[in-house]
Amino acid sequence: MSSEEVLPVAAVKREFSRLLEAAEHGQRTVILRHGRPVAALGPVRSEHPDLPLPRRPGGLLALLGALADWETLDADIAEILAARHSAVDRPPPEFD
Repeated sequence: MSSEEVLPVAAVKREFSRLLEAAEHGQRTVILRHGRPVAALGPVRSEHPDLPLPRRPGGLLALLGALADWETLDADIAEILAARHSAVDRPPPEFD
């Protein structure tokens, strides 16, 4: 794959996902409108300090990776449930 690709707007619209992935790997794409270059899509250089930093995933999905390394997860959950069922301060929840 060359380091620069030249494509018309219609092709960029069709292949945008592929072009973003190529940009992540260092490829630059020049976008043509009516045969004239009007924009470029390419990798972001670190010399742009005003750009936002990528965020780590948040919410419940962020826990999936953390829970994958928890080797005793099933045993720990069973212990918590057993303690909860034997608690006298409040009755255990009923599930249908």
